Amino acid sequence: MPAKPATKHFEAVADELYGASPGEFISIRERHAARARREGEKDLAERIHRLRKPTTAAALVNRLSRRHADEVTSLVRLGDRLRRAHRDLAGDRLRELTHERHERVRALADRARALAMSTLGESVRREIEATLEAAVSDEESARALIEGRLATALSPRDVFGSALSTGEPGAKSARSAPRRDERQEQERARRDAEARARQARDDARRELRTAEREEAKARRRTETARAALDAADQEVRRHTR
Repeated sequence: MPAKPATKHFEAVADELYGASPGEFISIRERHAARARREGEKDLAERIHRLRKPTTAAALVNRLSRRHADEVTSLVRLGDRLRRAHRDLAGDRLRELTHERHERVRALADRARALAMSTLGESVRREIEATLEAAVSDEESARALIEGRLATALSPRDVFGSALSTGEPGAKSARSAPRRDERQEQERARRDAEARARQARDDARRELRTAEREEAKARRRTETARAALDAADQEVRRHTR
């Protein structure tokens, strides 16, 4: 069944938004939402309005997925090979692929950083690498990376560590898996919360700077207008008998 027009429109808007720079995200989103409301598409307008502005790291990774799609796809396929080697308990193959994984993640992270318009902080660099590692670790993250609509950084799952260290699964690692998964989920939630808090702080800082610039411009306009009024008053008095 072909996609409904509203769904196709939403997909197109989402692609445009997550391909744009974070500084343009809000204005583009609200423009499309307003257009949908004018056209009577209230549900579509609400879906568009709910799209979250990406963090700096997520925006760079989204851009990376568009600019270097072939290399991103190669990284995802490497994850498939790692999972097969993990299932087969191929220790030597796992070590070889793990080395390739580190090299590819490092190279793509460098490409992502090169797409930035300004110097990146250490936390952003870590989030970029974590997102790329996540795409290698599990298929859901891989799909999200290729889609290129990330709002926050992803956290990798440690699905290869035990096989690399022991060469075979053991009862101890099996018993510890649920606890490890719980810790990883908690760490992922903490990272997501931190990313949202940082984004909110960055947004507030930008809004403050914009307001300060507007205030300064208004002050200059007021001073110019006052000077013009004073000059006009003087001219009136000069011609008044």
